[in-house]
Amino acid sequence: MISLTQKPKAEVLPPRNAIALDTLAGVRGEMARLYRLGLNGRIRSDEMTRFIYALKEIRAALEAELLTDVQRRLAFLSRDMDNHNGHSVLHQPTFPRS
Repeated sequence: MISLTQKPKAEVLPPRNAIALDTLAGVRGEMARLYRLGLNGRIRSDEMTRFIYALKEIRAALEAELLTDVQRRLAFLSRDMDNHNGHSVLHQPTFPRS
């Protein structure tokens, strides 16, 4: 019989394939893996929630980094268009006005 003061040992999870958490696809894959472990009772739901929360924060940081990169590239292309053959190019929005 286990005493009430003893905590059960945490189950050791099998090693996983190394998933790069520096890509959105890698973060998504890790979230799915943790979700499946939670569904199968391999990890507690509160533990799964904490891990998924951390992965969501990593995802947000990756998305912000991608957005910054896209904005930088657009600024570069815009400058390049302005200086193309010494002529200024009138920029038109590519999205419809509401």
